[in-house]
Amino acid sequence: MKTILLPTDFSDYSLNAISYALEFYKKEACHFQLLHVYKVRDYEESSRLTPKPAPGVLEKARERINIELKQLVEDLKNKSPNKDQGFGFTSANKPLVPAVREAILKYKADLVVIGTHGHTGDTEVVYGSNTVNLMEEIKRCPILAIPGHVQFHSLKEIVLAHGFKSELIPKDLNFLVQLSQNFDAPIRILHIMEEGGLNDRQKENREWILEHLREQQADHSFHSLEFLNIPLGIYAFTESRGSDLIAFINKKHSLLENLLFDPLYKNLAHFSKVPVLILHQPDEK
Repeated sequence: MKTILLPTDFSDYSLNAISYALEFYKKEACHFQLLHVYKVRDYEESSRLTPKPAPGVLEKARERINIELKQLVEDLKNKSPNKDQGFGFTSANKPLVPAVREAILKYKADLVVIGTHGHTGDTEVVYGSNTVNLMEEIKRCPILAIPGHVQFHSLKEIVLAHGFKSELIPKDLNFLVQLSQNFDAPIRILHIMEEGGLNDRQKENREWILEHLREQQADHSFHSLEFLNIPLGIYAFTESRGSDLIAFINKKHSLLENLLFDPLYKNLAHFSKVPVLILHQPDEK
């Protein structure tokens, strides 16, 4: 049974992401685990800069938050059409990233679903600092970011944006292939050519991906665009086709690359009106 971790701050865009996740997995038996992180008078566990409140203050805050979470879980249970789905909740007086990291390990989460909020209505999506931090820091679990205005209707096409600069292994694509097969949604592999064609290494990496998808019997096709920057190219492709999901694999960067380049999803946020799935290459340890 899959476990889906749902961080929530009770905001509208957070609740929308939860609704999306329930619809996304409505036909599967899975467990949804809600997580809320909080501060008490600006204090978080192990904070060295803020005085620790009295134990009674911390306990009352935790009890109040757990009451809200329990009520939310009851509401979700009543709305869920699938009786094989389970719900739970937990709260933590910690920063979001370490709390999510611990919850992933504790509950063996298969996916984290988070919400993004609209900056100017439906025309632009901006990822808040919490969303970006999770995308960058969480390495052991896929992250699915849902724009605040998007509701789940279907998954008819998945776009995998990839530059073929890094070698992949089957594990890198397992989650994506499973999604494609579960929803009968073809994978459209998109390459934006900013600087001419593919070099020999990129061609080898592209052929490996295509051959692996053929072996897995995953419906797929390869597409390329020229003379566009990467975020705008992805936006133009998905907008013209009505694609339902943008996925990419977050490779490990060197310190120099981190200093010179923002991750793709930071730039894509200003163009994206569809959910974004971040897959991380697992550590080789």
